[in-house]
Formats: sequence, structure tokens, C-alpha cells
Amino acid sequence: MMEENELKIPKNVDAEERVLAHCLADGSSDFYDSIAHKIKADDFYLFRHNLVFQSVSSLAQKGEPLNEISLIEELKRSSSFEDVDGMTMISTLMEKHTSTLDAQNCANVVKEKSNLRKMIRTFKVALEKAEDESEETETIRGDVESSLLDLETTTGFDMTISNAVEELQTEFEQQLSGEWTEDVVKTHIPHLDDKLGNGGIGAGEVVVISAPTSCGKSQLALNIVARSAYKDGTKCGVFSLEMPQKQVLKRILTCKSGANLRQIKDKVIADDKMKKIREGCDSLKDMPIYTVHSIKNIGELCSHARTMVRRYGVKLLVIDYLQLIPFSNKNQSKNDAVANISHTIKQLALELNIGVLLLSQVNREGARREGGLAIYDLKDSGDIENDADVIILMWAENDDIEASKRLDGLGSYISMKYNVAKNREGERDVKGKFKFYTNKGLFI
Repeated sequence: MMEENELKIPKNVDAEERVLAHCLADGSSDFYDSIAHKIKADDFYLFRHNLVFQSVSSLAQKGEPLNEISLIEELKRSSSFEDVDGMTMISTLMEKHTSTLDAQNCANVVKEKSNLRKMIRTFKVALEKAEDESEETETIRGDVESSLLDLETTTGFDMTISNAVEELQTEFEQQLSGEWTEDVVKTHIPHLDDKLGNGGIGAGEVVVISAPTSCGKSQLALNIVARSAYKDGTKCGVFSLEMPQKQVLKRILTCKSGANLRQIKDKVIADDKMKKIREGCDSLKDMPIYTVHSIKNIGELCSHARTMVRRYGVKLLVIDYLQLIPFSNKNQSKNDAVANISHTIKQLALELNIGVLLLSQVNREGARREGGLAIYDLKDSGDIENDADVIILMWAENDDIEASKRLDGLGSYISMKYNVAKNREGERDVKGKFKFYTNKGLFI
């Protein structure tokens, strides 16, 4: 039975030998350099081939010649010469010299077989978890998706710039003719869109909104969701990890109708306001807004996000908020965990080519400081600054909610200052003001 199972394991030993042989063909690292981005030592099925490729990599990185003599010496230095059956292995490789084109094809075969083996292992682990009922479906699915996405393709990647230049040329001509449509999600807060480099939230961008508690960062994000969904039909996904779905919908409805929902419970709402709420409920049913309110880790969040994009065509993702995303590695510090989650979210935005609106807390010192916030006030990790394309810091104008209350023709509002502290595609450290009408849930 073992021999039968062994035969079913995807492998091509001959292709592995031809790849290793061609690495030593002319004494240079040219061929190794051409495949190093797609093949790693653990892609080789035979352990002795794994060890040989490690030695080849070590020689290439040190700039030493790649030939039989240097390989033998490197294997001896790493105490692997006997493990690979020394001279017998070298003799075998010397008989496998082939053309560069054939060696490249063999490299693709080696990677393909490695990917198939990794897929088998992934599915076996998932099957065991499913049979044992040790984890829930979403967690298992997330692990499978994450593992499969980590598989590198055998075709490598295109380093040339010609296609990108052609796309730029097309964009320039369309901009001149007035036919160009920017791939952005508008916030529909004009003074904010004017400050953002792309005139909105661009595809692949992560926009961080950070503010002290009770300053309305969640409501600002939902204002953007409501306006882009209602006005542009933008499909939006919302991960709200501190509010249930009904509460999120109430906030969107408040923003859309401009009504104070508390007046319904108090039975003092005007008929025209109640009419707007009923109409708002009817239109909200058809809005392209999708929500998730519980996740176990960043992998599960990514799995849900991919489903939203694949199934519904979501273009804007709101994550409320970064520090609430659970992390499972208890050996990590909170800072390291948040940094890892932040990196993952940025890569997710690029992978799915969507805009991400990421909410973040500020630390205690920033929340108490007079005169506004700075980037270093972002809570738990400096890596947030590195991963974000745009960082919007927001605080009460007079550093106190009560002291910042004002009144105008629309009613009572809180005067909020903000600073676009990072702006990859535009001017940074640009300041502005929001009016936050708390009873209406409205930012303007």
C-alpha cells in the first residue's frame, strides 16, 4: 500500500536533476538568477536535491562560481556532502546537461509538482479538521484559501514595463480628451475628496482614519459608505467588529434620512421625517452593502473579503477597526500582531484591487494631548504608517467634545478638525474641518 501511495505523489526527479545540472552549466549564476524568484529549495521532492539547491543558492549569493568543484566544497562546508551521496550525485548531474530552454521548462515542472504536493497537504489537513470537527467551516475555508493563495505560479512574473507604459499613454490621451474616469471611490465630502491625491479612495489604497473615542470615526466611514452606495452604486463591504448589523444599518439610515431615530421611540417624530425613514428603509434594502460582524483572525477576514469581491463585486472595504481584529499567535506582542495584520490588509487591497477604509484607535497620550494628533499617536504599531497610503487624523476642534459644539441652520453639530497627515498621491499635512451633526449622523 505504501508503494502505491508513493507513486501517487506528484514529482519529476529527472526534471529536478536537469535544473540542478544547468545551474552548474557555465560557472555563472545567470540561470540560477532566472529561476530563483520562483523555485525554492523546498520545491524539490528529493531531500538530496533540496540540499544541493541550498548549496547552489549559497554560492550564488556569495558571488562564487557555480561549478562541480565549488559545489563539492560548499556541500562539505555545510556538512551535506555525505547526505547527498557526494560524488555519485555530482556524476549524475554531469550527465543531465541540457539546453537553457529545456532547463526553464524543467524548472516550471518542478514548481508545478511542488504546488500540487502543497495542495494535497492543504486539503488533507482541512479534511482532518472537518472530520474531527475541531474547527468551524469558515476557519477551515480561510486556512485553505490562504494556503492556496500562497502558491506561486510556475510562469514567474513580468518585470517589463512596456504594458504599463502603454496603459499610461492611454490614460493621458483619455485625460486630454475628457474621456478619462478615475478608478476611485468618492467620499462625496467635497473638501475631503479635494485633498486626497486621487480625488477619492483609489483601487489598491488603504486609507486610515484615526481619532479618539467618541469622535465619530465609525460614523464618518459609514457616511462614506452610504453616499458612495446611494449616489454611485458603489458596492461596499463593511467589517464592523463592535456593532451588530442593525446598529450599522441604523447609522446608515440616519445619515440617509437626516432624521433622529430616537424620536421614533419617544413618539415625537414629525410625519415628514417618518416618511423619509420609511422611504430610506425601502431603498436601503436594495443598496449594495454587505456586512460581517464576527471573525476569528485576519485570515478569516481576508476570506470573507475575497468572497465579497468575487460574489458581489465589492470595490470599497471598511474595517472597523484595526485593533479589534483577533490574533491567534499568543507568542506575539500586540504591536507585532497589529503590524502583521496591517501588512496583510495592505496586501489584500493590492491583491483584490479595491479601496480599503481602515479605522484605527489612537494611544492615550494622543487622546489627551491638546492641539491635535500626530502620526505617532496611532495605537500599537508604527507599521500602520508604512502600510497606509493615506492617514486622516481627526479630533474635536477645542480638544473636547462639549467645548466644540456649535449651532447653525441645520442644527447642533460638533466642529471636528482633521489632518491628512500622509497622502501618497497628494500633498500631506493638509488640514480641514468637518461638521458632525450627531443627531443626524451626518458629516459635511
